[in-house]
Amino acid sequence: MGLRKKDNEGEESRTVDFGRQERNPPFADNSVKTSKYSWISFFPLAISEQFRRNGNIYFACVGILMFVGYYSPWFYSSVNPWTTLGPLAVVVSVSLAQEGYTDARRHVSDKTTNNHPCVVLRRAEEIDSNDRKNKRKNRVRDLKVNKGKDVEAKVGTTVVPIAFESVNRMKILTGDIVFVRNREMIPADLILLASANEGGSAYVETSSIDGETNLKLRSSPHLPAQGPDALAASSCDSLLGNDSGAESLKHAVQRIANMSLLGHVDGVGAVLNPKNADELPNGGSLSRGKSLANNISTRVLQSVFKGRRRDGGRQQSMMAVREGENVSYVTTLTSEPPNQHVNNYTGKLTLPPQSADSRSESAPLGAENLLLRGAVLRNTEWVIGVACFTGSDTKLVMNSVATPSKFSQLDMLINRTVLLVLGIMIASVCSLGVLSTVLNQRKIGTLWYAGFSTDPNVPWPYFNLGESSNLVPPAWKATTPNYLQNTFMFITMLSNFVPLSLYVSVEMITIMMMFYVGWDLNMYHAETDTPASARSTIVTDLGLVEYIFSDKTGTLTCNVMEFKRCSVDGNVFGMPVAKASPQRALSFNEKNEEIENEEFESARPLKRLLAAGTSAASAENVDQFASEKLTFNAEMFLRVMSICHTVVVEKDQVPDESDSNDASKEILQTESNVSTLSMLTPMKRAKAKATKARKKEKKDGSPEGFVYQAESPDEGALVAAASNEFGFQLLGRDSSGVHISCSCPSLLEDENIVEGMKDGTLTAKVLAGKTASNEVGENDITVDECCSPRKETWTILAVNKFDSDRKRMSVLVRSPPELGSVPMLFCKGADSAMMLDGVCEGVGLLEDLATSDVESDSEVQNAEFASLLGIQAHLGEFATEGLRTLVLGVKIMTEEKTEEWLAKYKEAATSIENRDKKMTDVAYEVETGLHIVGATAIEDKLQDGVPEAISKLGKAGIKLWVLTGDKRETAIEIGYSTKVLSPKMHLTEVVDGPAQKVKTLIAMELMRHIKIGNLPAYQFSSLDHSEGSILKSIMWCFSVLGVWNRRCILAWNQFYLTQVKRMWLSKDNYKFEMEDLEEQREADKRKADPRVQRRKVRQLAREIIKEFWSDPNNAHLKKADDNDETSVVSDDPPAVFERAKSARESLQSRRGRKSSEEVPSAATIKKLALCNENIFDEEALSMRSYIPTSSTSKFDNRKRTIFERLFAVDKDVRHGQLVKHLNDDYNDALALDVEDQAGKEGIEEMLGVTEPGSPAHQTHFDPKSVRRGLILEGAALKHILNDPVLEEMLFAVASCSESVIACRVSPIQKALLLKMVRKYVEPTPTTLAIGDGANDVGMIQEAHVGIGISGLEGQQAVNSSDFAIAQFRYLEDLLLIHGRWNFMRMSKAVLFFFYKNAALVSTMMLYSVKCLHSGTTLYDSWVLSVFNFVGASLPVVFMAVFDRDLSRDYVMRNPEVYQSGPRKEYMSLRTFIRWVVICVVHVFTVYYFSAPPMQLGGGVTSAYKGLMGNFSSRRVVGDGEGGGIKIFGTTIFGNLVYVVTLKALLETRSIINGEFPTITCKKGKGEGWPSRMGYTWVGVSWFSVLFYIWFLYMYQLIGRSGPSSFFPFVFVTEHLLNMRSITWVLSILAPTIAIIFDVTGKVYSNIFYPTQSQIHAEIEAQERKKNK
Repeated sequence: MGLRKKDNEGEESRTVDFGRQERNPPFADNSVKTSKYSWISFFPLAISEQFRRNGNIYFACVGILMFVGYYSPWFYSSVNPWTTLGPLAVVVSVSLAQEGYTDARRHVSDKTTNNHPCVVLRRAEEIDSNDRKNKRKNRVRDLKVNKGKDVEAKVGTTVVPIAFESVNRMKILTGDIVFVRNREMIPADLILLASANEGGSAYVETSSIDGETNLKLRSSPHLPAQGPDALAASSCDSLLGNDSGAESLKHAVQRIANMSLLGHVDGVGAVLNPKNADELPNGGSLSRGKSLANNISTRVLQSVFKGRRRDGGRQQSMMAVREGENVSYVTTLTSEPPNQHVNNYTGKLTLPPQSADSRSESAPLGAENLLLRGAVLRNTEWVIGVACFTGSDTKLVMNSVATPSKFSQLDMLINRTVLLVLGIMIASVCSLGVLSTVLNQRKIGTLWYAGFSTDPNVPWPYFNLGESSNLVPPAWKATTPNYLQNTFMFITMLSNFVPLSLYVSVEMITIMMMFYVGWDLNMYHAETDTPASARSTIVTDLGLVEYIFSDKTGTLTCNVMEFKRCSVDGNVFGMPVAKASPQRALSFNEKNEEIENEEFESARPLKRLLAAGTSAASAENVDQFASEKLTFNAEMFLRVMSICHTVVVEKDQVPDESDSNDASKEILQTESNVSTLSMLTPMKRAKAKATKARKKEKKDGSPEGFVYQAESPDEGALVAAASNEFGFQLLGRDSSGVHISCSCPSLLEDENIVEGMKDGTLTAKVLAGKTASNEVGENDITVDECCSPRKETWTILAVNKFDSDRKRMSVLVRSPPELGSVPMLFCKGADSAMMLDGVCEGVGLLEDLATSDVESDSEVQNAEFASLLGIQAHLGEFATEGLRTLVLGVKIMTEEKTEEWLAKYKEAATSIENRDKKMTDVAYEVETGLHIVGATAIEDKLQDGVPEAISKLGKAGIKLWVLTGDKRETAIEIGYSTKVLSPKMHLTEVVDGPAQKVKTLIAMELMRHIKIGNLPAYQFSSLDHSEGSILKSIMWCFSVLGVWNRRCILAWNQFYLTQVKRMWLSKDNYKFEMEDLEEQREADKRKADPRVQRRKVRQLAREIIKEFWSDPNNAHLKKADDNDETSVVSDDPPAVFERAKSARESLQSRRGRKSSEEVPSAATIKKLALCNENIFDEEALSMRSYIPTSSTSKFDNRKRTIFERLFAVDKDVRHGQLVKHLNDDYNDALALDVEDQAGKEGIEEMLGVTEPGSPAHQTHFDPKSVRRGLILEGAALKHILNDPVLEEMLFAVASCSESVIACRVSPIQKALLLKMVRKYVEPTPTTLAIGDGANDVGMIQEAHVGIGISGLEGQQAVNSSDFAIAQFRYLEDLLLIHGRWNFMRMSKAVLFFFYKNAALVSTMMLYSVKCLHSGTTLYDSWVLSVFNFVGASLPVVFMAVFDRDLSRDYVMRNPEVYQSGPRKEYMSLRTFIRWVVICVVHVFTVYYFSAPPMQLGGGVTSAYKGLMGNFSSRRVVGDGEGGGIKIFGTTIFGNLVYVVTLKALLETRSIINGEFPTITCKKGKGEGWPSRMGYTWVGVSWFSVLFYIWFLYMYQLIGRSGPSSFFPFVFVTEHLLNMRSITWVLSILAPTIAIIFDVTGKVYSNIFYPTQSQIHAEIEAQERKKNK
């Protein structure tokens, strides 16, 4: 199934009246369906899913043919149809049962979700009248809300009781007024109307939507102030323009009742107010009728459409109101149609007019007023909202993905193999049909014994002798069976060409592989008692993964922010974070930079920030700055941390904890009793320890009994650090301001300082310079050790919230009266937004000093210069450690400027139109001239082992894309901390903006990659060059056949979908299926000739660039020496690292660490704001795109042998890239010593060992060597996605990037990005998605393999996943170990099953020559069944369950061996051809070394007592019973069994990995006896050979019991094994000769063209030998 796309094209907007759903059109109900089937559609759909396997289709058709041939005279069939249809029915039934059980669990989950109790506001009379009429209590009040009492709302002169009805979630309809309590999930998309918080605001947690666990602030709509006739009860209501104070529940219900249908039953929507006629659709020409017929028809329509989506956006007939008519108006919601955009919303509320002659006021609605379904209400006692979207219309459901029916890649390979085998079978059957028809017609005269004769008058032989003369002879058959009859006969006889046992065995093997995943202790998380689990049967796909799409929060990180380091006054505080990268070795330059960093910094503990300042500005002012006070920068730094935020303080309410942990209490009570602790489960022990740790320490620094709730985790970390580390504790916030507690004396306590700040004589820069401290003594006493805490209240005058344009947040505050009541602006933001000229006053100082080599004599300027340079240097250091950085600044405001700006701020805040833009403009106005006081560094703590896991997966050849809902800066910082990004990597950031700018950036990046040779397929040399070789022509013919084959399959799928499957599909599912079919058709067009699409991509890129430069507004972006097609992009690393490097050099020169000759010039300092120039010739690169790419190869293709070219499975071997294929010159160069290599001309360039600093190193630059990363922003993707050409352009750029990070992406965009990779990569790669939240479900279900992490965001991801693990690091074992082993094992098993059945059928075809192609079977039917399901199958099952080619430790040390799966080493066309060849050899060997010796008297007879035991008398003659078809066929059959079992021994690696003795008490003998046993020997000896012999005796014994189908086998076993010595001779001779060919071929293959797995197996064997 594809992505969910709702049919809302006909709906432009929706209008909803508040209060009663009966007055609104029949929109979708609030039920949600995740199940795939209904009771009616289960069998048709589930059975059709089972027949996606070609094998099932094949056996169903063959079974029907057998049935017709067995029970009708149309053609002859010697095979009972139930031997095929019976096992097929069992296989399909088991799969149906499994599918039904899984979907039944989905139904139970849906029922639980849809029937969850919710609270809706109703008129009390509706509930009571319903009870009286129906005499049943199906409508009840919620007793937990208002103690079950009604709220009496005064509406005019009438008192209307409003009740809180408890309803199921699915019964909520659009227009209902819904009540939600704290920590409850929002049941539908609601417009917030009221809450228990001040100003009608509410906090929600949206982790199930966007993956972020931090709280989001939502507010009630802001409406213009009402006149004097407004409701008196609404004087403090945010809906009426007054945001102060908190509202009681009773008051909120009364207010909402007055503005909704709850209070006015016959009210009319305010949008129909005649004064608002200009706002009505169709010019207000709607009519209002009150006829009984209209009322009846309306009710009928409501009853019909109740609970369904309206068709095409059909609205209920809106009735206009005549002028002067006395009606009551109610609030009307006009909303945008349902859509998938979770971060956007537009709508308006139309309020009742204040008087009959006035207009209805409208209030705009935005995303900040919308509570999305799936969010959880936090830090808010209750909220009331009106349901805007319900059920399938909600944004969460629209971002979901329909439950897919995943088909593993191995199943697809099996399907293709079945088609290939079927082709061979059809060719064989057709040939045999022709031979049978021709030979029978030629020899019809000699076939009298079969009833054929051309003369009907010829008497039957033997019918005229003795008693038989009275029998009536049968009629002669004058004609032999025709070609069609013979063909059908051979189809039924050779039906075993496709092994039915394959599917049964694959199911058994898959189940064992799933158990292995759950039993693996290396993937067991002891802290949470969580093992890994396999929830799907696609275990083999784990060995084919090429792309990983990972969520960030909760997947890569623990979602725990911790304050680590900071920079204040040019000093860094906090210990460095370990930054060893496991991904790659550091280069020479990077090592030098690390050494410089270590020399440059001597980090101080965080507490040292509180150390007293020691320097004064001058002698006369020395008393002004007491030595126990902090420096100005340090104090303001801490105050910004503790005040500039939106963190709220709430009571610590953890409902789970009171009743969760009997284990916790037991641990705390019996802490010293170790035995009691050990008796608990690991899960309970982990919970108990966590509870104990929580009681022992409060990590968030909040007051006792309270917790901090932050919108951003960064804010929470800063507030917690300010409290825990520095003693600046947030106590709470209310209308009076922010309350904090601190221990440090303040500079603002000095009246002289306060006066100087107010009159402007003491600026922030002056105060910072005079209080700056150059050194902090180790023995200084920190302030928090000598001062008692005091409480302060800082008044919040205005808040400028963070937005993506400004990238910063600021608050205008007034200090407490005891600190002078000074107005100040506190600001924090990203370094790219804070360190700008105009925003930061110090940047201008840097530029002034950069233009002159003379340093300033001002101590204040020097102090600020050093501080800014230190911050910039430290920011680079923090970024390399992967820390999230923020820059903090302050601005001292005068009273006049404060009042002037506040007036503008209030005007913008109360405006209705363009409020966001006006608020941003006033924020820009005040956020200028900031004084930077410091920078913070926060660690988003990674999960254990994440960098190491990413490194190993990268070495395994797997590409990682990180898709997150976080902002861009956060995503980039996590990229650095996980080592996905590196400081030397150039980042291409595709951010939100105009469509032209976004497309131009992608187009220019594409052209750059084309010109430097990263995309040779898009170069003119590839697009215009046509190959003319014979081999290419042959390949072209095959490609044409493939195109026609795909088109035929698509045509059949379309016919089946439109004519058959459509009957039981729903409308939505049918639409999804058609969309998928259309996507397959588009993909087929691209495969037909990909050059056509690539030409379109390149042409569009050039057109976009040309259009961009034709715009005069973009002329300033182009430099004189730039190339038009690539000038906007560059190869430079991020600017923060360049600024840090230049700042470090400047500081070192100022501190005297370099000689005067090495002091950086002004140009060095200018690098703080400049980018590097292009260092390669664009014109030369442009010419490259016209010339085929060629490079000097280290390998000589002439050294490849013909066998390597034709039969080598490994691509490296086939392309001649082994050591033996090296160029002679290169091989000789490698043999030289290092000194000799450096001394010989040309050797250095050949080996790539040019030293840094050499002229060649300095002048040569290869643009392809630049490591590039791509950063995508979700808002920018809307300009790219859904356009095939732009999508391919974006993917072409992404494919050239080492790392791709997508930020601010919605759940649907995550799935679309993944789908884009599957769409444009050829061949289609196996994708894996991993996440832990509900926002990752779409991505997980869209991927081939979905991994769910049981983390902090619930179990939604796990419930929708194929596999569940507890930590990201377990992905190593899941892919590299289980995935690789599973695919290797299953591939061998599948090929083996085809091999053994092909060998079986081929011997029957050879025997067919001897029986005139009559269809006589060579083997007994029951013996044949044993071969299929037991005798020759169990050794293969054992091999597939227990086989290992490489040990776990070796694979983890060499993760590159994983590539054997994606490169199809074990199952490819060449591998299949190898098996076909060896099958042909074995068949001819077994048959012709077994059949001829038993012909012409050889073993035709056997002694009565047996030649092997007849020693008593030489006169005993043979009984002549040795030449029967049963003995003849069983002898060949036995030899075939022995060959197959020997082949199983050769294919398995258990002989190598197993050790003797298997069971031992010695230590250090491997992984234990289960890994030391030779399972294949057990399978071959006990469950194949011995079982086969045992079966023959039992078969004979059962036949002696009486007449039955077993009777023909009586005495066969006794003669075969007891009386015929030739049987044992042939059983040794034929298998030995057959297996010699196999061994010879394997030895030759392993020596001359080995696979990578074989090479590594030999390396491991040598390592084991050395270790022994």
